[in-house]
Order: sequence, then C-alpha cells, then structure tokens
Amino acid sequence: VDFDRYTTNQKFLGLKSVILRNNTQDPSNLHERLSMLLFRRLRVPASREAHTRFYVNDQYAGLYSIVASVVKAFLARYHGEDSGYLYEYSYPATAAPYYFEDRGSDPASYDPLPFKPETHETDSRPEYIVQLVQAINQTSDANFRSAIAEFLDLSKFIKHVAVENYLADNDGFNGNWGMNNFYFYRFDNRKLFTFIPWDKSEAFKGGYTYSIWQSITTVSSAQRNRLMGRVLSYQDLYNLYLDTLIACANSADDTSGSANGKIWLENEIQREYDQVRDAAMADPDKPFTNAQFEQAINDLFVFSHMRSDMVRREVAHARR
Repeated sequence: VDFDRYTTNQKFLGLKSVILRNNTQDPSNLHERLSMLLFRRLRVPASREAHTRFYVNDQYAGLYSIVASVVKAFLARYHGEDSGYLYEYSYPATAAPYYFEDRGSDPASYDPLPFKPETHETDSRPEYIVQLVQAINQTSDANFRSAIAEFLDLSKFIKHVAVENYLADNDGFNGNWGMNNFYFYRFDNRKLFTFIPWDKSEAFKGGYTYSIWQSITTVSSAQRNRLMGRVLSYQDLYNLYLDTLIACANSADDTSGSANGKIWLENEIQREYDQVRDAAMADPDKPFTNAQFEQAINDLFVFSHMRSDMVRREVAHARR
C-alpha cells in the first residue's frame, strides 16, 4: 500500500508504504508478528507489525498483518542512513538452492537474481556482492576473519541466524531449501553489508524439538551454507552462536514486568490471540478451519513452554 501513489511525499504515521500479509501459510496468523518482536528484543532491526481487519468496498475480506516495508524510512530509522544499496534476496522456486557458493566473477550471476536491487536499480553495484562471495569461498583460514570484516559484522550475522533457529524457522538463512527470506543492505561508500529479516510465516513450524544445527550440520557438505560453515569453524564464533541461542531462550522466558508471572513469549501469544481471535474466526476467505486456527494457537503455547529448555539442553551438549 503506497501512501504517496497519487500525492508525492505523502506519508501515514511517518510511513511511505506498508505491506499487507494474508497469512495463508500460517493458520495462527501470529508467526510473523511474534518473530519480528523477538528479533527486536535481541536488538536486531526488524519490521514493526500489527494486525488489522481488512475491508474492500466495506466488505470484510479477512484478518491481515500490517508489516512496515523495508524501504528508505526503515533504513534511516534503524541504520542511520538510507542512501546505500538495498537488495531483496529473491529466491525463485524453480531455481537450485543457493548456499553462498562461488558462482564466479560475473556480477550477473548474483544480480538481479537472487539479489534483487530495491534501491539504485540502474546502478546496483553488484561487484561488491561478488567480492563478498569470493571472500567467503576463497580466503584462507588465516586471513578469513580480517578479509570478511570489510563485508560483514559477524556478531550481527550470528545473532540473525540464532534468532531464526530459536524460532524453528525452516525457511530462513539456513533454511531447508537454501538461503531465503531476508533483505541485504550495503552501507553507502562502504563494503559493509547487513542482513534484515523478512517473511517469517514458516517460523515455529519446525516445532519445539527443532535442532539448533538444522541445515547447518544435519545436511551434506554440498547443502551447507558456505558462510555459516566458515564462521562456526572458529571457536569464539561457535561459542557466540551458542551464547546467543541462550540469550534468545532467556528473552523468550523473561518474566520481568509480567503481572501474572508467565514468560514473555506465552504472554505475547495470549495478547495477540485475544486481539485477533474474533477477526480470525469471522475471516470469510481463510484457507483453514476455525478448529485449525485454534490448534495452531495451542501449538504456539506448547512451543513457548518447551522450546527454551530444549535449546538449553542442545547448547549444553554442544559445548566443547
């Protein structure tokens, strides 16, 4: 929804546009909003979200999520600039999965697919993506940390993937079908990139037993993400990944400020459920039944009760 479609520079609540999501892949309707909240609790910039009843010509069309677009206003809000180079990772369903492997030095192998430019569309400078990929794949172990530092803050990258894995998201950076669902931003006049989370409809679907190593060590070497593999080969970064998973568990289990003594994630599920229940039940076009909606909510409550302890046990076993 573009608020400046017909009036230049018009904004609504400071936003140039928003995304409307129909959540047809998520019977609970809560995966997106819960996920982005946890990202932000871990200080990872992520879209603000809310639910709405959506009407077309005064006729109720269903329960939707309003998602703040990843556009220049988002970049300025969270990164202090909006003049850099923004790409949406656009994964064609018919393409072979991509794991950050080296595709050669031709920028056309990376841009416009799978890295679709969202700013500077006529001069997207994909050569920097080429340089990043080659640093990941060609740099020696001795030089990798110094070489990659030009392109990525590895602590922020680790936090991004740790939150996704805590959320049992099987379609994220280390997804079951290769990399997926993120924006990639290169700061102006720098080589430095950062990941921005996007589209968390598949979060929670792995269930509370989802392994913290899913699609990291549970797959063949050909299916392992090249960046993730190199990062975890360093003991301090391996430990940081485990520590960040514990931070996710602690944040989800936080009871500070809770009037009822329940953990944050359980309370947030209840809060959002109370907001959307009637609208979800009355949704005339949802591709699932009301019973499936209620079951999906119940599954989220089970996740909130069980996930953190599962992660803590797996982290304890992984310490080395």
